[in-house]
Amino acid sequence: MIDIPWLASTGPCKKFIAGQRIPCPGISDNSERAMYVLLTGRVDVFKASAAGGIQSVGSLLPGDIFGGREYFTDTAEFDYAAGVDSVVFLVTESSFNDLSWSRPEILFEVFRGAYMPLRKLTAAEKKASAEAASELASTQKSDEAATGAASKSPAAAGAEAAEGQAAQTAAQAATAPAVQLFPQGHKGYPGITKPDYLKLVFTKDYTCPVCKKTFTDYKIFRSKLYEASPMRYDLRRFYTDFQTEWFDVITCSNCFFSTFHNYFTEPKPIQKVKFEKELAAAKASVRLDFKAARDIDYVFTSHYLAILCSEGYLSLGRQIRAKLWGNLSWLYEDVNDEEMEKLSAEKAADAYENVYAESRLNSVQEQVTCLSIAGMQYRAGLDKNLKKYLFTAKTIKMGDRTYAKVAEDFMFDLSENKE
Repeated sequence: MIDIPWLASTGPCKKFIAGQRIPCPGISDNSERAMYVLLTGRVDVFKASAAGGIQSVGSLLPGDIFGGREYFTDTAEFDYAAGVDSVVFLVTESSFNDLSWSRPEILFEVFRGAYMPLRKLTAAEKKASAEAASELASTQKSDEAATGAASKSPAAAGAEAAEGQAAQTAAQAATAPAVQLFPQGHKGYPGITKPDYLKLVFTKDYTCPVCKKTFTDYKIFRSKLYEASPMRYDLRRFYTDFQTEWFDVITCSNCFFSTFHNYFTEPKPIQKVKFEKELAAAKASVRLDFKAARDIDYVFTSHYLAILCSEGYLSLGRQIRAKLWGNLSWLYEDVNDEEMEKLSAEKAADAYENVYAESRLNSVQEQVTCLSIAGMQYRAGLDKNLKKYLFTAKTIKMGDRTYAKVAEDFMFDLSENKE
């Protein structure tokens, strides 16, 4: 059995954020020749399907070894991605030599596990791995708050490893990725697709404003959408058998530049230098299959790529980020991730407040912005002058009656709940 505490205490280790691709030899853009021992978290394994897409073929749990086929044959049979925040031990040429002298029994386990069949995890096991990763993140956060900036000595770290605190030591040993695309707490949500949504979209050719390449994506049949219920207090619209958030953001299949669809068809001035290095790093670390059926993980990834790219739009970026964080809050709501739903709502509220303070808005735009601030604050469990924003949206001159009514109804519901 692999001695995880010892590997965690000695390194080299590396941390991968949920959804981040883990490069292996045989992949053209791989910069590090290594195979891996999973110390904490979960790694999902994918393989090209006969139909031309990518399909999930298994998952790995702590103690599993992967990348051996690629390391010894320089082929790229499988694709690996962190299913939750994960830490791995890197078996490089240097650490390989170290193991052969200091712990040959571990090296034997690495050899033995390199070609082991992939395990098939049950839904319960996947849920358990996600909960364990979340618990580890909370523990790390508490430890950091308690210890402040103080650093631990090598002796203390070795004592912790000897006591079996492998997860904490591994996280301390791991190096953070160059670009952390996903926020702390984001998890993978495998298997969530909406095939019926394809009835209300059509394919369209787009030209990327960054790399100038033409690619094909989707556009919504807006005229075919029918509202299933009145607009909600936070301005979310619900349509019969469809949610527009799944197709709001377009991602270039060549360079991964992402933004709202209308900024592809009606390009705005953009400064590539503000994000191109970060985008290239993100492209190397995340997995996007443009041929497979769109799933919720694709939608999340495209939104976070769009947040990264929004830095190139300067003042317009404020509105883009606010709308993206609002979308993300709704999407996390749909997958029942309450923690990330609230986090995204708080970020959306802050972004909309920046828009309100720093942008010139007409009456209707001011109504929409005030309602968005109030709605997202409420979703995040906050109250930063929430009623003031609602009163402004209700009473502003030359505003839209529809938004005024939403504000009035929201104020009434708040008073009822208070009573």
